[in-house]
Amino acid sequence: MSTTTSGSAPEIEIELARGEEVIAVAEFDAKSIIRYHYFGLIPLCIFIVTIPLAVLIAIGYRIWLSRVVASWSAVLTNRSLHVRKGIWNKTEKTIPLEKITDLSSIEGLVMRWAGVKRLGIETAGQSGPGALVSLLGVIDSDAFRGLVLDQRDRSNMSGPGEGDPPKHAETAISGDAALREIQDTLTSMAADLKRVADRLDDPSS
Repeated sequence: MSTTTSGSAPEIEIELARGEEVIAVAEFDAKSIIRYHYFGLIPLCIFIVTIPLAVLIAIGYRIWLSRVVASWSAVLTNRSLHVRKGIWNKTEKTIPLEKITDLSSIEGLVMRWAGVKRLGIETAGQSGPGALVSLLGVIDSDAFRGLVLDQRDRSNMSGPGEGDPPKHAETAISGDAALREIQDTLTSMAADLKRVADRLDDPSS
């Protein structure tokens, strides 16, 4: 499997939260992705006069897409999936594992010819239909998909991460503090009312 955290993986720079650990780093098959985009040049090869243009575009595709794919990264941790894309306009998305509702795998006819698959990540509460994030050309995409889904299930079963105070405990503590404050306030009010009643009952006052 090529999704790895060893030294052979691409150098990835992400900010990890406290207690967050890297599980896998996805690698992208640049050659297959470029081959997939070459398919769009087939109509230009029908006529002899446009073949030189197709060759020039293919060379441009190879140079440009190599840089584009090199800017992609997908890092799976024990809590989130971190995705980065872009050369000039860089985008970074951190998707909590517990919010992932589906991780689809798409392989059309052209994709099968090129040897690539597209992973679509859907999350709970996203604004529109379709995948929130798509990953094209991940090496061993089925294995990476299985890792993400397996870690999502583990995250849902284990609850809060190690070192984080449980949310229900924080809620219980804050609730107890509020009850004590209300009790103290009522006790103080009862004491004040008792003093007022004693003064009214005292004829010398």
